[in-house]
This record gives sequence, structure tokens and C-alpha cells, in this order.
Amino acid sequence: MKSAANNEQVGDITMMEDRYYVQRLTEQVFLIRERKSAEEGPGPDDRIVRSFVVRHDAYMYADTVNKKQKKLDEHHGHLAQPAI
Repeated sequence: MKSAANNEQVGDITMMEDRYYVQRLTEQVFLIRERKSAEEGPGPDDRIVRSFVVRHDAYMYADTVNKKQKKLDEHHGHLAQPAI
């Protein structure tokens, strides 16, 4: 399951306009990362938030925190406060 946001598969990283995204590290390790900036795409300095061994769980988690983030952004401004 992929995020409902605009997604584009590039190598092992799913690029999204969302703050949190899934990066496939190995066949069995998926990282949730937080983008440093709304203006930039995923990068090596993005904070690692959590890891998963099940791909589906990683995408579900990223979708959930991105939904929470969107609600926070509506109240506090874009990227002002992290959801996690």
C-alpha cells in the first residue's frame, strides 16, 4: 500500500510531497524518514524516525503520521511542528 499523496518511485526511495516517507534499506528493512525541508526532496541527512521489517506496516505508519502532520500544519503552519 502506498500513500495517497503524489508518489514517484525513484530507486529505493518513495518520493512524496509529505513530510514523512518510506525508504527501503534492504529487502527486509524499511525506514521512516522525516524530510528536513518542504522545498527539498528526500536526502541522506533526513532524520530516521522508525524502522520496520514489514513493508506494509512501514507505509501504513507513514500514511498515519502524514495525516496527523497535515492536521497540525492546518493549525500551526507548514512544517512548524512535527507529528512525532
